[in-house]
Amino acid sequence: MKISNVLQERRRLLGLTQEEVAEYLGVTTPAVNKWEKGSTCPDISLLAPLARLLKTDLNTLLGFYEEITEQELISICKAIREEVLANGLDAGFAIAQEQIRQYPNSDTLLYNSALQLQSLLAAAALTEDQVKAYMKQIEAWYERLAKCEDPVIRNNACFILAGSAIARKEYEKAQAYLEGIPCRESMPDKRLLQAAIDLGQDRAGEAAKRLEQALLRSLNDVQMILYKLIDANLALGDQKTAVYVAECVSKLAKEFDMHPYSALAASFQIEVMQQDAEKTIALLENMLRAMAGTWNIQDSPLYRHISETATGSSMREMMKLLLQALRQSPEFDFLRGNAAFESLLSEYSEQNNS
Repeated sequence: MKISNVLQERRRLLGLTQEEVAEYLGVTTPAVNKWEKGSTCPDISLLAPLARLLKTDLNTLLGFYEEITEQELISICKAIREEVLANGLDAGFAIAQEQIRQYPNSDTLLYNSALQLQSLLAAAALTEDQVKAYMKQIEAWYERLAKCEDPVIRNNACFILAGSAIARKEYEKAQAYLEGIPCRESMPDKRLLQAAIDLGQDRAGEAAKRLEQALLRSLNDVQMILYKLIDANLALGDQKTAVYVAECVSKLAKEFDMHPYSALAASFQIEVMQQDAEKTIALLENMLRAMAGTWNIQDSPLYRHISETATGSSMREMMKLLLQALRQSPEFDFLRGNAAFESLLSEYSEQNNS
C-alpha cells in the first residue's frame, strides 16, 4: 500500500482522528488530510514520529515490504506487452521500470518483467548491438534476482544467466552461476507425497492435476536432455547415434501426446546439420503446419485435469522466432533461393502477421 493508505488504515485501526494526529506531530489537520488523500506527503523529519504514533515501522509505513497481488502482476505484464507491441521496446521498458520503482521489494514483479521483456526482445527484429543493449538491462535485473531470498526465483535467475553466459562462450562465468543452483538429485521430490496426501483426503482431482503437471514437466526435462545429447553426439562425430536420439525424441512426443511440433523438431535439427534441402523443407513444412494449427493439451487423457494454457499464443511466438531465424541465420544458407523454401517463408510469414 501507498503511505497515504497505510496512514489512513493505521489511524482508523487505532481510533485516532486526523486532528489528534496533527496535534501529536505539530502540523495542521488539513495537512494530515492531504497526506491521506495522497496529494502531499509528510516531511521526512516527521516519518519516525508518525511511525511511532501509528505503532508501525518505517518500512511498513513507506510500503517497502509491499508485495504485488497476482491480479496486479497479470495486469502489469499485459500492459508491458501491449505497450511494446504498440510503441516499441523502450516504451515497454519504461512501464516496467516505473512499476519496479513502485514495488522495489517485489522479486516476483522484477522476475516476470524480465521474462516478459526478454521474450518480446527475442521476437523483435533488431540488430545484434540493439539486442545487447536491451539484454544488458535485463541481465542486470537477473543479477539482482540471483541474490534474492526466494529460492525458486533465485535458481531460475541463475539458470537464465548461466544460459546467457554459455551463449557468449563465457564458460567460467556460466559455471559460477550453475554452482548456485542446487542439484535436483540432492533434493527429495515432494510431488508424489503431496499426491498421496490429496488422495488420502478425498482430493482425487487435485492429485490428478498435480501428477499430470509433474508428468509434463518431467517430459519436457527429458526432451531437453535428449536435444543436448544430439548436440553432444554431433560434436563427437557420431551421426548415427544422433539420428537415433532424434528418433527417440519423436517417439517420446507421440507416445505421451505432446505438441505435434515436438515430434518433428529433433529430426529437423539433424537434417539441417546434414544440409539435405529436400528433407529439411519437408520437415519444415510439417513443423510450420503444426505450429499454425490448433491443439489443446486437454484432448489427451494424460492431461485432462490441467487448465488450458496459452499454447496457441506461445506457438505463434515460436513460429515468429523460427521464421526470423530461417530468414537471417547463416545456418540456413543452403536453402536460400530454393523455390519451395521461399514459398513456405512467404506463406507462413503472412499467416503469422495476420
